[in-house]
Amino acid sequence: MQEILHHSPLLYGLLRSNWHLPSVRQVIPWLATMSLPGICKLLKRLHVCYKRGRAHVHSPDALYDQKLAAISNARMLAHSAPEEVVFLYEDEYTFFSRPLVGRCYQPRGGKGTKATGAELVTRRIAGCVDVASGAVIARQRDRFNVKEMARFFSYVEKHYPEADVIYIALDNWPVHFHGYVSDHLAARHSRIRLLRLPTYAPWTNPFEKVWLKLSRELLTQHPYGTRWPDLKALITRWFDELREGSAEMLHEIGLLPLED
Repeated sequence: MQEILHHSPLLYGLLRSNWHLPSVRQVIPWLATMSLPGICKLLKRLHVCYKRGRAHVHSPDALYDQKLAAISNARMLAHSAPEEVVFLYEDEYTFFSRPLVGRCYQPRGGKGTKATGAELVTRRIAGCVDVASGAVIARQRDRFNVKEMARFFSYVEKHYPEADVIYIALDNWPVHFHGYVSDHLAARHSRIRLLRLPTYAPWTNPFEKVWLKLSRELLTQHPYGTRWPDLKALITRWFDELREGSAEMLHEIGLLPLED
């Protein structure tokens, strides 16, 4: 019920932009025989309240369900034919020469370790994770413009020489779907097929948890504030160790294998 109420009634064929008790009863089949006061009491028991909206909403995408359905179908294809079909989640991230401030162990009553660094320098990473193996493919660049994005997709494709099709689910950043990128893939007769995630819905992209893992293990309180080349090399080595994939990685980012 909470999943349905999180979405717009428009997604369920109703000519309304917000929910009310009759529309809830109309959409959820097992409520069809209940009275409106009964549904109201049920919502209270389920701790579902009628709250004032916010200026910013989570994923106001009218195609939310359709996009996730297309992604789910592609994942099922990859699961049923792993030699021919590959499915990846992709994302980009910016890290800094200055360390992130986080928790650290210190004697009780003492101050935490100071996160220090020199001038602020940034670096971008693009990465993909394979839903079948947990293998992570990543590449660092000063920036990812349309040319670098096209090169990254070609770099990813080289890792799967035997695959017939490579599905990549990614967010709606304009660079991903720029004409230069699509023309580049078409000119190379690329096997890559890009699938759009719902807009403003980072929770639908498991790769976000890879960035959390990177931040937790390397970027928080790191001692490389004045040794920028060493930090870049360390991050490259960190991703190299994730290249082979593991069940542990799949578990950590919520990508356990689908059940038969």
